[in-house]
Amino acid sequence: MNTNATKTLNLHQSTVMDIQADISWIRSELTKVQDPELISAFKSLLKYRTKRVNLESGFDLSMNRALLDKKEGRTKTHTEIRKKYEKWL
Repeated sequence: MNTNATKTLNLHQSTVMDIQADISWIRSELTKVQDPELISAFKSLLKYRTKRVNLESGFDLSMNRALLDKKEGRTKTHTEIRKKYEKWL
């Protein structure tokens, strides 16, 4: 394995270990939390993260659909659309 690949692998392993250490620390700290507002804030953060991932997936889906439409000729130019809707502009 070349030096760059070894460095990349070591960095990846180090990052994974750091994340696992962080998760372990967070778990231990969470067991001590008794504040309902803080628990609610954590829940909101975790739910937001899930929603954000879903939104990004939806964006990717829309973008892929648009690119396919373009490739298959199901699009109109700006000029064509402007001409069609000129009466409202």
